[in-house]
Amino acid sequence: MPKLPKLPKLPKFSKLSKLPGLSKLLKRKGGEDDDIDDDDDSEDEFDEKSDAGSKSDSAKDSGKDSGKGKGGDDDDDADEYDDDDYDDDEEEEGSFGRKKQLLVAAVGAAVLLVGILGGAGWWYFSDDGGGAQKTAVRTQSQHRDPAKGQSVQLALPPKPGSKKAMLTPPSGSKARRPARRDSAKPSRSTQAGSKEGFGRVIGDIGGRFGGKANPLGGSLNALGGAPKEGSGIVIPSVTSVTIQSLPDYPAGRPLGPTPDARLIEKKEGLPGPLPRIGEDDTKPWQAYARPYTSKEPGMRVAIAIIGLGLSRAATMASISKLPPEITLVLDPYATDLSDWLVRARLVGHEVMVALPMESERFPIQDAGPFSLDTGLSLEDNLKRLELVLSQFSGYTGVATVLGSRFGTSVELLTPVLDHLKKRGLLFLATGAQADLLAPKIAAKIGLPRAISDLTLDENPSRGAIEANLIRLEGIIRDKKSAVAIARPYPSTIARLIAWTKTLDGKKIELVPLSALADTSIAEKP
Repeated sequence: MPKLPKLPKLPKFSKLSKLPGLSKLLKRKGGEDDDIDDDDDSEDEFDEKSDAGSKSDSAKDSGKDSGKGKGGDDDDDADEYDDDDYDDDEEEEGSFGRKKQLLVAAVGAAVLLVGILGGAGWWYFSDDGGGAQKTAVRTQSQHRDPAKGQSVQLALPPKPGSKKAMLTPPSGSKARRPARRDSAKPSRSTQAGSKEGFGRVIGDIGGRFGGKANPLGGSLNALGGAPKEGSGIVIPSVTSVTIQSLPDYPAGRPLGPTPDARLIEKKEGLPGPLPRIGEDDTKPWQAYARPYTSKEPGMRVAIAIIGLGLSRAATMASISKLPPEITLVLDPYATDLSDWLVRARLVGHEVMVALPMESERFPIQDAGPFSLDTGLSLEDNLKRLELVLSQFSGYTGVATVLGSRFGTSVELLTPVLDHLKKRGLLFLATGAQADLLAPKIAAKIGLPRAISDLTLDENPSRGAIEANLIRLEGIIRDKKSAVAIARPYPSTIARLIAWTKTLDGKKIELVPLSALADTSIAEKP
């Protein structure tokens, strides 16, 4: 504890009494305020009586001592001297009482100041490591049933004024360095003979499948992979806790390796290669599609999950818990897209990439910096299209996102769709695009295409999704085939898992989106 500063010495009371203003004040107060009124009254009466007696005695003695002038003068001087001494004593007693009061006040102020300084010093220099250790021990001693799911525990920070808060981390804690992604090894549960599917493998899963996948899994504050330096913490709406109770779907047969060297071309200035049609006329949408062969096709339905890659928990749930026939659409703004594609194809999902387009409700609905925009030239829009297509390789085609404004421009939309056809890609029109010009232009130029009939979870409540699934069944019966899109909400994934188990009894076949692609060319009127 640091030494307290010495308090300044107070001046002596004898010096204070010599001050002109203070001495007058003390005399005035001494004359006006008496400690005990009764004593003062009795003293006054005693003084009066004594004065009267002294006067009578002096009158009697005056006749006797008239001849003795010097002796009479001496007696008078003695009486006057006695009165002055008495007055001085009273003044000294009054000033001593005032000095005593001032002394008590000064001592009280000094004690209060010492208490404040001592308390502040103790709070500032006290060490709260012991309390942190007790809290850590008590937290570690509490066990939780694994069946209830994961739990989140937050350690209380040290006091703002403590030394540990300023210099060192709390006692008992050790710095942990994040494991390098390229040094991760497969877990024991993924060795030969394990029942766990490829979609749940932790570590390197490259080899002949053409890539590596980083260790993935649910995260409370992960958005599209590990957060970058300087980025804020984002809490996604879907966490691993919300979907951990849903069962995993049995892993399907893995699809072929990606990318195919015959079907890519490199272009300077882009983050990755672009898809292209091979010299043997092999098209990427056919080479990367999930194989489908059916001799007697009946009622069929294809479902595409859009907006994947932004949330690890939601993407992992879509890969590992949904049937492999469901097509997955990755968002171009997500990170680790190649890793997600490898994971999806290892359990049998074919993959598409989302193509953002300008909405008429901009800026309320913002498609992002990669979006095709009516305010840009055709050259700039084609550059943005290639930027989206070069984010990763191995997908079958593109699925539109928004586009209620861009889809009304024939001059801009036609070259974009023609560019997709030249690169051998599949086109999926969703949302507003399904009712605008894109499907008509795609049919006119012979672009392989599919049109969404219904969005299952515009209202992501369980009741609304159930109602849309019943509506989807009606569309399937009328058209013999239908396409639906959805987002990876926990309620959507749970309803799809339950609904797909009932399709066999309803004689409806779940097929990949590429199986419903229309490649015909519309007849000219």
